[in-house]
Amino acid sequence: MSIQIPQEFLYTIAKERNVSDAELETAIMALEGNSTAAIAARMEISNIAVRKRLGEVYRKFNISGRGPGKLAELRHQLFYIYEASPVEGGFLKTTTAHKSSLLSGWHQQDWGEAPELSQFYDRSEDLATLRQWVLEDNCRLLALLGMCGNGKTSLAVQLAKNLLPEFECVVWRSLRQAPPLEDILASLLQVFSPHKKGELPSNSNAITAKFLDYLRKHRCLIIFDDLQGVMQKEELAGNYRPGYEGYRELLRLVGVTNHQSCIIFTSSEAPTELSLLDGAKVRSWQPRGSAVIVGELLQEKGLSPSPEEINILLERYGDNLLAFKIVAMTIQEFFDGDVGEFIQATGLFINDTISEVISHQFERLSSSEAEMMYWLAIESSPVSFSRLRELMLVTPPISELLKNLDSLGRRSLVEKYPGRGEPSFTLQPAILKYVAERLVGQACQEIQNLLKSRKIEGLIVLKTHTLKPLPPVKSKHSQTPRSDQLTIKLLNHHLQNSALKKYGHEETINILNKIIELMGEKSVLEVGYALKNLQTILAELGGGNLP
Repeated sequence: MSIQIPQEFLYTIAKERNVSDAELETAIMALEGNSTAAIAARMEISNIAVRKRLGEVYRKFNISGRGPGKLAELRHQLFYIYEASPVEGGFLKTTTAHKSSLLSGWHQQDWGEAPELSQFYDRSEDLATLRQWVLEDNCRLLALLGMCGNGKTSLAVQLAKNLLPEFECVVWRSLRQAPPLEDILASLLQVFSPHKKGELPSNSNAITAKFLDYLRKHRCLIIFDDLQGVMQKEELAGNYRPGYEGYRELLRLVGVTNHQSCIIFTSSEAPTELSLLDGAKVRSWQPRGSAVIVGELLQEKGLSPSPEEINILLERYGDNLLAFKIVAMTIQEFFDGDVGEFIQATGLFINDTISEVISHQFERLSSSEAEMMYWLAIESSPVSFSRLRELMLVTPPISELLKNLDSLGRRSLVEKYPGRGEPSFTLQPAILKYVAERLVGQACQEIQNLLKSRKIEGLIVLKTHTLKPLPPVKSKHSQTPRSDQLTIKLLNHHLQNSALKKYGHEETINILNKIIELMGEKSVLEVGYALKNLQTILAELGGGNLP
């Protein structure tokens, strides 16, 4: 705890409230920022027992409610009981230079829609780094980034709880429903210093200036969750929705203006201005998966994975803690808790919930980003910059390709690997499988429409992408595509369950042969990759030779 209250004093208060030694020890560890799992491990009890002990402490201190506010209220009560006591002259020892702020009312809290953390897995290194940035380096603007499900919101909650004693005011606001900036700032100013209706400035510049003035005069911690809620879909990452550009200016001013507060925001895509502001006072952090975190999560679900099994799951699901939770429940329900059996039986398991999370991110992409994602899925293995340009039907300018790769990187959708002369890009396995299934689903729908209409005008992805990789142009950067192409395997499966059932094997082959014959008379610009794709499909069905 940053406020050093003597243990003798804590034990005295605990006796007065009939708090047992075990309950007090649990509460002290929670106040020090330890997660439920960490406390359980140190005390050799279950997570449920930890929560039960904390619940008893809250009850005996007459603390009700939900979420992180309960632990904060306990800390608040202990602070003021100790401060009012004659112990050591009635003043508190603190670890920072902000003792006057703590004594003047740091207890102002508004947790808004902050989620309650029933479980927080070991991120002690993350928390230590972020705490140093905020308290010692006086970071003004801190971004927690990454795909949906990577734990950035939980990390923000735990960080805010740990930093609570160091700030006069802590406020949490969700931007998921895209509230106008003026409404958010008015809401914050009401928390800081309640105003009567009509007392707040009426224009955005004035209300922003008043907000920044408060950040200068007082030490505030403000968390904006889901910043991507105010960003524009179907454009390159980090651009704001029409009417929400004020958020860009607010973040810029928070980053460059001298003040004593800190704004933390979470987002699945980094705003464009972040790279321009990045420096000593503006930082970004992306929570990563680790063997320790995955092990804790699986053990909390009653599983006992080996280190090798944990590493295999990490390779498959990367940083997505939500995916690990779903996998853990699946293992318990369908594999009797046997992690090894699940790994052998399922390959890469993606259920509807995981697909929905990835879909939510994919549907925010621009058309050019989606095209690039499809190519990365088709290739399956890391692809060089040069290879990407080779693949595209119409070779884009280098500047456009760089913009799209940068945008996908700011969405945390692509992984970059250093290479000889130039880097390579690829997708995490779970994302790759989702994108491949999406591409094949669209291609299969186009084939069904084609068999019905006999017209090629409705072909889109079959024209723009080849489902079987082209041989690379020989160069020092060329790579050999993997032979076990996921897209072809998926397409065969889809066709067996759709077109072939409706038209029959022989009729499907006859129709495709006629369409291929007609396509041979058209220009490359008219048919794109469609002719090669249909020839590949025909060969896979046993009705022709591979192109």
